[in-house]
Amino acid sequence: MDTSLWTHRRTSAKKALGGVAAAAACVLLMNAPAAQAVEPDPVAIQEALARVAATGVMTDADRATIQTDPELAQSVIDPELTEVTDTSGGTPGSPALPGKTSCTHADRYIVYRSTLGFKTAEWHMRVNWCYNGRTVSSVTREAYIANYDKATIRYKGEIKNSLQYRPGNVNARAVMQGHLEQCVIKYGCYANYYPYQDFTVGNNGSYQLIQRK
Repeated sequence: MDTSLWTHRRTSAKKALGGVAAAAACVLLMNAPAAQAVEPDPVAIQEALARVAATGVMTDADRATIQTDPELAQSVIDPELTEVTDTSGGTPGSPALPGKTSCTHADRYIVYRSTLGFKTAEWHMRVNWCYNGRTVSSVTREAYIANYDKATIRYKGEIKNSLQYRPGNVNARAVMQGHLEQCVIKYGCYANYYPYQDFTVGNNGSYQLIQRK
């Protein structure tokens, strides 16, 4: 008997069986059920939103619960993603020249983002003033909201608005605080945010700022 022929037949049979097994495994993988997405639990989501509103903190567990509803997760503000500069020195305007008055402004804002990182709102405060190296003058201020989700964010205006300034002062202080309310489909108006900015503007065109979300 030709042993080389027998060996060839056994090898071919093994290859054929291997091909059948691979094909069967492929069919099983194609027919395997996909991993089931976690269904949103309205009660759990309502409780998570309530905790965020009460504490101002979104835990990983609450974030995961909210993100089971992708549409909701695109809008709900995540306090941990809010972009705030606590204190900063401002970029000065043009240098003060003897006998000349120059004018400048500062416009700084606080950014709110959703659990998925989408921008939900910007709250701005702008201060305008003039300076001559000795004093400040013509100090004005305004607050406004920009680039916001009109479907979920309601701007309720300012709850604090003050200006400490008299002609001849070397600096001036302007403080404003806004009120943002978030309302979402199915869960109503559940949270309030109070962005705060405190500017001190100087007689050399510079400013300092304190911000809180």
